[in-house]
Amino acid sequence: MASTYSTNLRFEKQADGENPNSWGLILNQNVIDLVDQAITSYTTVALNTNSTTGYALTANNGSADTSRSAFLEITGAVSSNVSITIPSLTKGYSINNKATQAVADKTVIIKTAAGTGYSIPYGSAIHILCDSVSVYAGTDSAGLGLGTAAIRNIGTSASAVPDVSISDAKYAKIALANTLTGANIFTSTATFTGANTYTSLNSFDKQVISTIVTLTDAASVALDLSTGNNFLVQLGGNRTLQNPTNVKVGQVGQVYLVQDGTGSRTLSYGSQYNFQSGTAPTLSTSVNSVDMLVFSARTTTALDCVLLKAFS
Repeated sequence: MASTYSTNLRFEKQADGENPNSWGLILNQNVIDLVDQAITSYTTVALNTNSTTGYALTANNGSADTSRSAFLEITGAVSSNVSITIPSLTKGYSINNKATQAVADKTVIIKTAAGTGYSIPYGSAIHILCDSVSVYAGTDSAGLGLGTAAIRNIGTSASAVPDVSISDAKYAKIALANTLTGANIFTSTATFTGANTYTSLNSFDKQVISTIVTLTDAASVALDLSTGNNFLVQLGGNRTLQNPTNVKVGQVGQVYLVQDGTGSRTLSYGSQYNFQSGTAPTLSTSVNSVDMLVFSARTTTALDCVLLKAFS
């Protein structure tokens, strides 16, 4: 009677009376050694030469292979989307993704031949689970039972949030659009890179900095208010300040208007700039003089402005 093999890890199961003179050797090599591999083996998956065609882990009955390993290290430069295919069997893997992203937006996905895969983040060390069909992350926020992004709120009020020390909480990810509906106090550096709406009192007891955006000098100077609140342009000739784009009602800021080494440059304004008494002011004319145009967006097509002149 011939040997059979265990379903998931493919250990050899010798039949009764089989291999009387080599039973022990086969047990050592095709079972015990493979158990050691399944528990502790660290296999490198080099994508250098497989980054366009994918990489399939091997699965051998009763002998060494790559899919039996407990730990996988991914290396190589990824220049196209690449899949690492594992057998359609129930198993878990600890994965250390040391691959580099040679081309932006290219991913490394671990999957079975037919199931749903999981994209392994670059630079991460995670555990994944395969249910014999699809692959899931075992150690991301969902895998730890924390749910989706929409339901991972911790507490509904300041008193319900657990105490966290400064050494534990160093970074707050505020990169997407957010609505902050409660009173918030920012006592350290907070960087907001997305659109944020504040519907309650927010207190900042440190500096609040808005970067000065340098505008491109041209015959007609473009002002895109989605890029900031503070702007600067050095005038290299007589110019027109275009009507602003991407205006938000209530937005306030200023535009520094700097004369060049020649001086006496003039500035005309688009129709959406409103001045006291309806008269557009003239700029300071001295070489390298600095004027400041302060604006407040009353509507999306009306900026109320004041020109402050001759800063040294």
